[in-house]
Amino acid sequence: MMSYIEGYMDTLGGIFNTYQDGIQKLFRSRLLLQIMISLGEGDKTLTEIRGVTDTTSQTILPKIRYLEEVHYIRYDDDAYHLTPPQGNVISSQIQDHIRTAYLFCKNPKFWSSHYLEALPAPPFLRDIGDLYHSGIVETFNTNILSVLECFYDMLEHAERIHVISSFMSQSHADALIAKVKKGVPVEMVVNTEIAEELRKEPFLSKIKEIAAYTHFRVYVAPMPPLFIGLTVTDLTLSFGLCRNDDFKYDMSCDLISTDSLALAWG
Repeated sequence: MMSYIEGYMDTLGGIFNTYQDGIQKLFRSRLLLQIMISLGEGDKTLTEIRGVTDTTSQTILPKIRYLEEVHYIRYDDDAYHLTPPQGNVISSQIQDHIRTAYLFCKNPKFWSSHYLEALPAPPFLRDIGDLYHSGIVETFNTNILSVLECFYDMLEHAERIHVISSFMSQSHADALIAKVKKGVPVEMVVNTEIAEELRKEPFLSKIKEIAAYTHFRVYVAPMPPLFIGLTVTDLTLSFGLCRNDDFKYDMSCDLISTDSLALAWG
């Protein structure tokens, strides 16, 4: 039978207690992290690493030697490389942590006030840091339509559109229908509640206008309210969530990004 100590060793707490020297050495060192991050962006010569870290060879070489000892980097063809797979994996996870921490710190009010658990599968929450190059569009007393105007603007330049919708309005429907008529592929995912509304007026007649277009699709997700609003085009991502306090969709603010990582996430 496994002893308590052996069982504890299988937990992250036990692993950390055993290997904390190596873990802390890496994550408490600015230079070690900078080397791993910079090599994640591409191979570097010693001169380039000195430039990235703003240090001398005398300072940086012991750090490089340590990373070579733990097999995270290697020297080959006059440059330093991440080792496959150890160095690549560690560098990638460091970058993920930085992106995620930056995302949450940049707009803490948005994330703390919305129901993020609505994301449909663990990978989307795990990779939420991919949205780090983003901004928040909010409604203000001087412009209560700013979120809607941003939505229209992103559709205007789109060459393909994918939508997950927790709501529908006539203005949203009209904007999407106009794009379909211009030949832009549009795919929508809605829940059964929204699907039933789309079978009624004023939406039914609007959908009939584009029923013959093969580049328009509506998919019904057999689940309760989706709690999210996501529009992804070839150029822009718009991401909204329900509020934590009442689980109603918050139409007053959206996260917007044009970054390639965010578009891939979406």
